[in-house]
Amino acid sequence: MISRRFHILLIISLFGFFSATAQNKSNKGKEFWLGYGFNSWFFIPDGTLPPNSQELNLYLTTEAAATVTVSIPSSGWSQTVNIPANSVDATILIPKTGTDDARMLNEGLGNRAIHIVSDTPIVVFAHMYNTQTSGATMLIPVETYGYKYYALNYSQSQSGSKVPYTYSNTTSNGTGWYSWFYVVAAEDNTRLEITPSDTTRSGVLPGNTFTVNLNKGQTYCVMGKLVDGGNLLWQASKDLTGSKVVSVPGNDGNCHPFALFSGSGGVRFCFGDGGEVMMQQNFPVQAWGTQYLTYHMLNNTNTDINDHFKNFYRISVDDPTTLVLRNGVPLTGLINNFYYEIIDSTGGDYITANKPIMVAQYTPGGNRCVNASPIAYGDPEMIYLSPIEQGSRDALFYANRKTFIDFNYVNVLVQSTGIPSLKLDGAVFDPANIITHPKNPAYSVAVARIFGPAGQHRLTCDSIFNATIYGLGYFESYGYNVGTFVNNLNSYIQIQNTLNTNGKLDSFTCPKTPVRLFAKIAYPATSITWKFSQVPGINPNADSIVNNPVPVRTEIINGRTYYVYTLQQDFTFAAPGLYTIPIAYTSAVIENCNQTEFASLNVLVKAGPPADFTISNQLCLSDTVRFTGITATVNGLFNYNNYLWNFDDGSTQNTKDARKRFASTGNHDIRYRVYADNGCIGDTTKTISIINGTGPQLTLNITGNRCKDSLLTFTSSIVPNSNNPTSWFWDFGGGQTVSSNQSHITSRSYAAAGTNLIIRHSATLTNGCQPDTITVTIPVIHNNPVADFSMQADTLCPGKPVNYSSTLSPAAIRNWRWNFSDGTGSSAPPFVRPFTTGGSKTVQLIITDTSGCGSAPVTNTMIINLAPVVSAGPDKIISLGTSTTLDASITNPGNYTFLWSPPVYLNQPGLLNPVSTPDQPTIYTITATDKISFCEGKDAVLVNPVSKLYIPTAFTPNRDGRNDTWGIPGLALYPEAVVSVYNRWGQRIFETKNYTSNPWNGMNKGQLEPGVYIYMIRLSPDKPEVLKGTVTVLR
Repeated sequence: MISRRFHILLIISLFGFFSATAQNKSNKGKEFWLGYGFNSWFFIPDGTLPPNSQELNLYLTTEAAATVTVSIPSSGWSQTVNIPANSVDATILIPKTGTDDARMLNEGLGNRAIHIVSDTPIVVFAHMYNTQTSGATMLIPVETYGYKYYALNYSQSQSGSKVPYTYSNTTSNGTGWYSWFYVVAAEDNTRLEITPSDTTRSGVLPGNTFTVNLNKGQTYCVMGKLVDGGNLLWQASKDLTGSKVVSVPGNDGNCHPFALFSGSGGVRFCFGDGGEVMMQQNFPVQAWGTQYLTYHMLNNTNTDINDHFKNFYRISVDDPTTLVLRNGVPLTGLINNFYYEIIDSTGGDYITANKPIMVAQYTPGGNRCVNASPIAYGDPEMIYLSPIEQGSRDALFYANRKTFIDFNYVNVLVQSTGIPSLKLDGAVFDPANIITHPKNPAYSVAVARIFGPAGQHRLTCDSIFNATIYGLGYFESYGYNVGTFVNNLNSYIQIQNTLNTNGKLDSFTCPKTPVRLFAKIAYPATSITWKFSQVPGINPNADSIVNNPVPVRTEIINGRTYYVYTLQQDFTFAAPGLYTIPIAYTSAVIENCNQTEFASLNVLVKAGPPADFTISNQLCLSDTVRFTGITATVNGLFNYNNYLWNFDDGSTQNTKDARKRFASTGNHDIRYRVYADNGCIGDTTKTISIINGTGPQLTLNITGNRCKDSLLTFTSSIVPNSNNPTSWFWDFGGGQTVSSNQSHITSRSYAAAGTNLIIRHSATLTNGCQPDTITVTIPVIHNNPVADFSMQADTLCPGKPVNYSSTLSPAAIRNWRWNFSDGTGSSAPPFVRPFTTGGSKTVQLIITDTSGCGSAPVTNTMIINLAPVVSAGPDKIISLGTSTTLDASITNPGNYTFLWSPPVYLNQPGLLNPVSTPDQPTIYTITATDKISFCEGKDAVLVNPVSKLYIPTAFTPNRDGRNDTWGIPGLALYPEAVVSVYNRWGQRIFETKNYTSNPWNGMNKGQLEPGVYIYMIRLSPDKPEVLKGTVTVLR
């Protein structure tokens, strides 16, 4: 049932979701071949050195400890070196004399190929050098060899300079400056068809094809014909760029891959650059790409990345109809139907094509071919660039110091997002040496100078990069690609897991997982042979030959059209690993090997999603057996989306966990499969044994209010027992489960109301048969009531009545809980309750209904106006028969009306400050009424008339408006009285003859200390009587 559903999804999505699997062949390998290419220094002395003074040096660099043997099989010469991990061996020099002499001295067949074999993958560079001459190349291993190549060299000029730059009539070329290429056979019965692009030294005319037969370890060299420049010293050979070599069936009927190298015994790009030997191992056409980034090599001594330096580029095409764009502009002027040449680049370019191309970068000497005066640093060099699609994330390379190399630079072209992770020997690049690529802003250029002696270096990045290493010396240079993938870009494999439901591309499959295989081929195929018989662990494993296959679609990858083919059949793999599927395909547009190409398509098989399950401890016939699926996450690879249990009675379940009651005792096989959304399957089978027996009775008690969000307690009838440890399990539905091996009680709440809620409960005993799983139903979970009330008042003033009401039915409410801010209550509305003070009043209500369910708090707010704050003023003591003004006060008195009571003895009781003339002590109350809110404020004051002199014994001059002066009621009856005050030392501190107008305020040259002071009052100068006493100053 599950498989059928997944197949339906496959039909819908099959053509949308595929992932190409990389072949991951690179310049790192265990077997290499090369030859000792022709060098003019084989014969020509430079005045200080004898002929044959050059050396061919191998640099063997490794990450793991390696044992490497370098040999010339035909002569028996051999050297073996043991290289420690993370180091390089640069000790091997290739023989150049005697019976082991490996040099290619002329055109034609040779048997002195150099063979390199390692017990672990290594990286190899070859370097040919002499004083003021140097050339080097990165080697690629045997597994990357192809069946079709083109030579890529450079023009050889008779004049000692390169057209169109300045000619020299005095600077001579060396004797034997031949443009050359040679092939190396890695297998016996290698048959090659060679078509030179120009006349060869032996007289083969351009476009004529000849055949050579080679066995393993043999070479064949082709040199360009020398052209006389009017003086033998100015001779230069024909440029062999564009010469084609293809593999055809040999004596054994098979085509064999081989290696090709291009170079020159001596070449000068422009007048004054001194000339240089060149050599590079060519990439097979199948490894050419459609996207290249370039940036000039530095030729300065201060690592100035912005110092523009003129470089040349040649862009080779396999098909003359190829559309090549330089920075989005089509190139024109295809030379010899094979290459475009760029001679004006001083920065960087972005080169793209709709068919495979190869790009070579050339650096002239220090004069940059624009100045006849030579600049000492640098000499011509040629480097083959890698396309973006062959970029690497990790490269080991060797920085050389031979001969007289003073500056080593590494150039890196990488996506700008990868700059933070780009590191050279573990260190990030100097930001000053990083710029955005001038023609492709998605990429950056990073340059680093390498200091120190010659040695191994490592370049790493999270993003793919393309990089070169080059060195400059006094009229000297070398350079090569630091490392690259060399995959066959003519074909890709793509896979699609048949049960994939996530709509994403599959980069891997899993054991026992049905998968479809798709081959993307760069040509319309006339036949495809899938060699499954050579792939252990695949099923089915019979070879499949499809004639005139029909592509299911075409795709554009990196600007190139690919035809997609499939067998319309599911395959499975037995175990994790990397499976290599050989295929052969024919097409009318393939030139070599009977129009046949061979490819190895890799399929990555990772361990599938883990499928495991646990089983109840005791398995009795009366038990419902619990099966608990275990689905571990593996580094985020799998998202589980389906499950399948198969029982031996034919029944199935498709949940993560399963429960089953078996009808018979004995052994039963249980199969469990898990399905990830990428289509991978995990599969396991276990056998259980069911015995006869019955477990204890199990019940579940539920307590608590059946209300939304209320906590319910679930108590199992089986309690903890140390003699028979128990674990408990509650399933509340919706994926909500609780397990415990400590307590038989759990609790939970329900976030929503509902009816007939089912709880499944089980208990697992360590010993004996198990109680059966029970199901308990909660009939209803009530919604919580919603509290509601309103407040109304006629006058929003303190002390005024506020009416409370509610739309709720009192019969449905069990409890009312009020919080009034200034108190609490439990009254059922309607009721009346005032607020005692003014301000914003928030009232909260919580209710409990007859089901025991409580509401969330609900609040209402009422603004109670503040009562006026009025002061009636200080109490008054006056002489009988006199009047006094009441000192009432209030802020903004114009906002209020006033009324004093009683009104007796007042001149105007409606004033804020009336005049009072009482004949007896009277308490006056002032009422201030706000003219807008009508809220009232009150205060009272005492006016006490006295008929005789009264001398208070204390006062409080603290400036609070009350008793701030020493008032002496009745003293006004004695207008000539003199009042004097003394401190305890007899010093007079106060005296006045007009005390009523100038009472003492407790001051004398500032505030006096609290204490007792002495007073003397002479009532009249006519009367000798003096009143004496003490007065206390309080603060």
